[in-house]
Amino acid sequence: MFAESDSIERIIDHLSHKFWLVGLLTLLLTVITVFILSRVITQPVLRMKKATEQLSRGNHNVELYTHRKDELGDLATSITLLSQDLERLKNERNEFLGSISHELRTPLTYMKGYTDIISRKEISTTDRNRYIKIIQEETEHLADLIKNLFELAKIDHNEFAITKERVVFSAFIETVLARIRPALNEKKIELFFHCPDNLVVMADPERIQQVILNILDNAIKYTPEKGHITMEVIQNKNEILTTISDTGEGIPEEDIPFIFDRLYRSEKSRSRVSGGSGLGLTIAKEIVELHGGEIGVESTLGKGTVFVISLKKENVNE
Repeated sequence: MFAESDSIERIIDHLSHKFWLVGLLTLLLTVITVFILSRVITQPVLRMKKATEQLSRGNHNVELYTHRKDELGDLATSITLLSQDLERLKNERNEFLGSISHELRTPLTYMKGYTDIISRKEISTTDRNRYIKIIQEETEHLADLIKNLFELAKIDHNEFAITKERVVFSAFIETVLARIRPALNEKKIELFFHCPDNLVVMADPERIQQVILNILDNAIKYTPEKGHITMEVIQNKNEILTTISDTGEGIPEEDIPFIFDRLYRSEKSRSRVSGGSGLGLTIAKEIVELHGGEIGVESTLGKGTVFVISLKKENVNE
C-alpha cells in the first residue's frame, strides 16, 4: 500500500495518450467514412430525388448514372426507364390527339364543303348525287371512327364485354368470307381457305368476326390485283391457330413492333382511304387477348404479311 506508484502513473499516462490518439484517429476515420458514404450513397439518392421531382413537373429528360451493380444502380435504371416510358407515352398521347383531331376534322370538312355545294341551285343532278355519295361515305367513316374510339374507351375501363359461345368455326368463317367476296372480286384476288370440318370453338362470334374482317380488309387493301390471300385454320393439343397470309406489299421490319399501337401507320403519308384510321388492329389485339389468346405478325417487305391468331382450346361440351 505504501509502495511508490510512479510506474503505474507513467503507464496510465501512456495509455491515456494512446487512447487520445486512437480516439482522434477514430474520429478522423469516421469523418472520412461519412464523407465517402455521402458521396457514394447520399449524392446518388439526392440526384434521384431531383430526377423524380423533374418527372413530377413534366420534364422526362432525366439522366442518371446506371452502371452501378448494386441496389442504387437498379433504382437509377428503373427511374431512367420510367422517364423514357413517360416521354414515350407523352409523345404517343400528343400524336394520338393530333391524329384523332385530323381524323375527325377531315370528314367533317368534306361533309361541310360538299353540303354547301349541293345546296347550290345551279348544280346538276349527276354532280349532286355524286357529292351526296361522298357525304355518305364520309359519314360512315366518321361513325366507324367514333365507334372504334368508344370501344377503346371501354377496353381502357375494363367494360369491353366478351360473351363466349359454341361456334362451328368452318361455317362461321364462310359467312365472314361471304361479306368480303365483292371486294375480292373487284381486285380479282383469289382467296384460299381451309378449316377442319366440325371444328368447334368457344368464342364471341361478333368480336372474332370483327378481328378477322379487320385483318382480311387490310390484306385486300395492300394486295395487288390478281394476288392471293390464304386463310388456314389448324388445331393442336392446346390451341387453335388461324393463319391469314397475303402477297401484298408487306410491312417494314422496323414498323412491325408498333403496328398494334393506336393510330399507328407504317406510312405516315398514307391517306385515310388507303390507310384506315389505325385503330382496327389495336382493337383486334385487345379482343384476341380478352379471349385468352394471342395475335402475332410476320412480314417481308415486298412479299407479303402473315397474321397468326392463337385461341386456347376450351371445353365446348354443354
